[in-house]
Amino acid sequence: MSPRAALSRIRAHFSANRHDARLAEEIATHIDALTADYQRRGLTPDAARLAARRDFGNVTATQENHRAHRTLPFLETLAQDLRYALRQMRAKPGFTAAAVFTLALGIGANTAIFRVLDAVVLSSLPVKNPEQLVLVIPKQNGKPGPVSYPLFRQMAARQTELAGIFAANNVDQAVEPGGASGDSAPRATLVTGRYFELLGAGAQLGRTIVDSDDQPGMPTVAVVSYGYWQRAFGGKAEVLGRAIRINGASAAIVGVAERGFFGERVGSAPDVWLPMSVQPLVWPGHTNWLKSPANARLQPMGRIRPGVSRAQAESALTALYSQLHELTVHGLGPTVYTIELAPGSQGFGDLQKQFSAPLAVLMGIAGIVLLLACCNLANLLLANASARTHEMGIRLAVGAARSRLLRQLLTESAALAVIGGAAGFALAQQGSRALVQFASAGRGWRLALDPDWRILAFTAAVSLLATAIFGLVPAFTAIRLDPNAALKTNRRNGALRSANGAARAFIVAQVAASLVLVAGATLLVRSFRNLETQDFGYRKEGLLLLEFRLDSNLLLFRDPARIEQVHQRLNAIPGVINAAVSGRALSSWLLQQVKISLSGQATPAVDAQLSQVSPHYFETMKIPLLNGREFSGSDRKQTAPVAVLGETAARLLFGSANPVGRSISVGSGDISNASHLVVGVVHDIRLGPREPFAPVIYEPMAQNGVPLLTAVLRTAGDPAAFASAARQAVREAAPGLKLQSVSPVTELLGASIRQERTVAVLSAAFGLLALVLASVGLYGVIAYAVERRTQEIGIRIALGASRTQVTRLLLSDIAQLLAFRLIFGLAGTLALAKVGHASACQPAGRPGIFDPVNSRKVNPAVIRRRIH
Repeated sequence: MSPRAALSRIRAHFSANRHDARLAEEIATHIDALTADYQRRGLTPDAARLAARRDFGNVTATQENHRAHRTLPFLETLAQDLRYALRQMRAKPGFTAAAVFTLALGIGANTAIFRVLDAVVLSSLPVKNPEQLVLVIPKQNGKPGPVSYPLFRQMAARQTELAGIFAANNVDQAVEPGGASGDSAPRATLVTGRYFELLGAGAQLGRTIVDSDDQPGMPTVAVVSYGYWQRAFGGKAEVLGRAIRINGASAAIVGVAERGFFGERVGSAPDVWLPMSVQPLVWPGHTNWLKSPANARLQPMGRIRPGVSRAQAESALTALYSQLHELTVHGLGPTVYTIELAPGSQGFGDLQKQFSAPLAVLMGIAGIVLLLACCNLANLLLANASARTHEMGIRLAVGAARSRLLRQLLTESAALAVIGGAAGFALAQQGSRALVQFASAGRGWRLALDPDWRILAFTAAVSLLATAIFGLVPAFTAIRLDPNAALKTNRRNGALRSANGAARAFIVAQVAASLVLVAGATLLVRSFRNLETQDFGYRKEGLLLLEFRLDSNLLLFRDPARIEQVHQRLNAIPGVINAAVSGRALSSWLLQQVKISLSGQATPAVDAQLSQVSPHYFETMKIPLLNGREFSGSDRKQTAPVAVLGETAARLLFGSANPVGRSISVGSGDISNASHLVVGVVHDIRLGPREPFAPVIYEPMAQNGVPLLTAVLRTAGDPAAFASAARQAVREAAPGLKLQSVSPVTELLGASIRQERTVAVLSAAFGLLALVLASVGLYGVIAYAVERRTQEIGIRIALGASRTQVTRLLLSDIAQLLAFRLIFGLAGTLALAKVGHASACQPAGRPGIFDPVNSRKVNPAVIRRRIH
């Protein structure tokens, strides 16, 4: 059929009533003419009419034949099938509601998780030609890290292999900008001059930041996001030229970023973009990035030139980086400087790395839930098909083709899937946002969750798959009946034998899949619990952590007497049991790698983490003292250097010998080798929930002149209740210091295992849902099987069987039904348990998605005996 003919038939299909009326009029005119001819031949009017109709032939067949050649019969029969399916659904509202609700849960769960997975892992940045973007990753001795602004400017000016490089730095944790129109605390980001140009992002209104804006002395300008423009300024064009104040600095709005643009980092979505050159204005009190090679904060990106290979660009940039090494923070010892270019179409993948595996696991779990929902629906449709056996027999008897019945049944299944898919899509709208809010746990991720063609295509594909799973088997089972047998039996006893076998097969899948899902959820919850309750080496309950903002005031705050004032003021807070302060503390993000060795001996050095702490630190943290003593007030700069070793560091240096009273050398790139007297050994601590116990060395804070970076408070009650008192105490003791954060340690540790918690909680919810679906499906099949045997049960009772015997017979059949299904489920459960055990036994430092690393409980008395 030519396209023109097909188009003509489609047009005729939608005007079928007019064509049918015209055809009926022509047929009537033709029959009237034949009737008149027979009347002229002498027949009576009735006989003439009968002869005319006999000569013309079957009027209905003529109309159908004409319609088949004029229109598309498939569309017409599909419309008929759909109308009949809707009538069937209206006639059985309970069945329809149960089917739609079950499908909505399965499809909605899959769509919600896919929306988040697509936004976090699959989608590219909404910019021009994202495949040309690359991440510029500077490395020192193979270790990646950020670069300083002076280094970035020199690289941007002197490189030629890329179309350009750009960088950004979020400062929303450091500044609290005041928005317009009452919008509080918008997020601000500092960007280099060619940020928008190289990303390929335009302006919805006005213009974007250009390179000339990122120059010292230029007027401070800002670009606001589309969403912030709508929220704070009502989407009015008068926003251009208005001033917005950020930390006291005023910036004139010159443009609105195009709709959908959220920057170079998934989940960040700033409200305001500012030129990097205004950093000293919007971040007062901090080091001037623009002139400090030691302040490395930028992670560059670039756009590769057409015709330039990634290997060529890496080679040239590596050579340039080596030439400009004086503009960066140097590594320890000899340093090899290299540049790696990684694909940047998805921007910086912080969320991808953190949540791609958990989302994949949740996607698999949601797929199993959808399979269970489809099995339930298949059983419902099998029961419904058995109830319609008499109807199907009549249809076959009057000449309906089995293919026609199959199409009708599949149309009914597809109608259920479409309605269930639409309901699931609506549920996914809220479900995906709730999932992001739960997973972010207050961090305020901003993901593009608006539905697009990918989400609609995924929902349609899942609905089609669901139709195939729950619709095909019942439909094929229903049409494989004998019309004679179907017409001789009544509706109740006319169920197909094969329907019962198919229902049992679906129950096998349901029970096995639900058991595996529940077992997997149990493993995940147990592993998360192990990760949360493992031995951290200190007592985290009742501990409040204060982190000070790293600025010029803090760097100058090194006087031990002034630090002691802060210490004493924190210790004097009512309800505080103990307080301690520290420099490079292991509970801080500032850590220092050092090498320790035995003084005066040619033994291999041990890599360790250095921490400077005040007296009572171990007592406050509840880190067990295994040997020797803690630091005291007498350990000052005028006395001989002392150190306390962690258990692992002591064992690596001294084996089973007692290290107390022995001398060790401590050295690093900025610390000359100095001899320290070991005065104690303490229990190891973890740097994080997924980290193993690592070698640690502690030094007295007063002996090193390090700035005050953190403080810890051991409280008598909820540590969060002491946050305001701690802030007030710091303001009174040191007015110039600013706190970066005040948080209970349990909250910080909980935030670090947020993805494990998300997977555990959602898998438990899905496991419970799977158990409910399997139970409902099992109940339906058993109830249907008992109903089919009603006549048999009546005969047995009439012949003298007691109700107890009948009940025992039915229960034995049910037990046999379940026993075989449980075998498959238990087999899958055991296999999953082995996988979980294998994941738990991974080497330290390579944690799986489920399990903590090197989780062990340590008895201090046993360690003390071993060290002595």
